[in-house]
Amino acid sequence: MAPITALELAQHVVTDGFASQKDALTVLYRTAREQEVSGVLLEVVADEHEPRPVRERALGRIVVQLCRAA
Repeated sequence: MAPITALELAQHVVTDGFASQKDALTVLYRTAREQEVSGVLLEVVADEHEPRPVRERALGRIVVQLCRAA
């Protein structure tokens, strides 16, 4: 199976929640750090104490930044 794109991952997170995509999110976080995406966004999306809508919004901004870098 081919790896999913950052956009597909974000869609899965919105549908199924963050917990269902932990492994894929770990890879996304690593890629985002390598691409020098905002550390604040990474902290927000990784913080399980943040409200889900806030985390989803941060994830969306990370995806946008990664798509622009590609």
